[in-house]
Amino acid sequence: MGNGTISVFLADESNEHQELVLADARRAAENAGLTLETGSADNQITVQIRQVYAAINKDPARRTRAILIMPVRDNSLNRVASDAVKAGIGWVCLHRKMDYLDELRQSFPNLPLATVGPDQMEVGRIQARQFRTILPKGGHVLYVKGNLANSSSQLRLSGLMEGLQGSGIDAGDTLSGNWTTEDAERVVEGWLRMVLSGSSRLDLIGCQNDAMAVGARNALESVASYLRRPEIARIPVTGVDGLPGRGQKLVNDGTLAATVIVPSSGSPAVQLVVQALLKKEQTPREISLQPLSYPDEPTLAARFK
Repeated sequence: MGNGTISVFLADESNEHQELVLADARRAAENAGLTLETGSADNQITVQIRQVYAAINKDPARRTRAILIMPVRDNSLNRVASDAVKAGIGWVCLHRKMDYLDELRQSFPNLPLATVGPDQMEVGRIQARQFRTILPKGGHVLYVKGNLANSSSQLRLSGLMEGLQGSGIDAGDTLSGNWTTEDAERVVEGWLRMVLSGSSRLDLIGCQNDAMAVGARNALESVASYLRRPEIARIPVTGVDGLPGRGQKLVNDGTLAATVIVPSSGSPAVQLVVQALLKKEQTPREISLQPLSYPDEPTLAARFK
């Protein structure tokens, strides 16, 4: 049918940014005459491995031509990727690093083998500039990470710390919110009740995605009520993802102070596959997508001057 089938395997399809990636990939595949198969692992690596092997082991006439995958865990699919390319299937890793990529590219030069995703270090650097703008005189920041088992979380943290050097901003307190609103609300509320019951200072909460930022905002409001200190609810919160109907809306209505727009990897990944399989063109090892501050930095500065 058409130009064949490609497959998209996500870690968690309920994640709003991953929903965007899938919708974007679906549109690009349709435009290219490709059939798109999908799977979501609900953040379970064993489920993801089974899903991928089911695609690899199909009859060759029905087998997918390329797998676009957002791994549940970095470097957990080395053997799976090797088995896929041995079966003649392209492998494009979304938003995660692939330590095994170069070896596969040398052995299978005619297949699309690449990583596609945002510049995660730059996401952290943008957050650092946002923090500097909101706190020009310095201050104390609580930073809520996704999961440091993911390279995206590690790189965002590295970019943030690089960008905060010499700023007078202390972002040494970190928590893991596991990328979800519920987990972030739970851990942030516990931290706030313990720390703000005394004389400790908090000037800003920065989060590695907008879902956790919503959880942090909920926690601030809960603790403000519990401690009868309404000023706590006014502590600014920032996030990352910046979807038009979610993160950007939360900034526009004042729930969040800022977010970072993370571009979708769906369409660029499909286009890379089309370039290799249909146009027979050489593909790059990596496509790095550039994030943007929302609001832009002059607008943010005007709001906090």
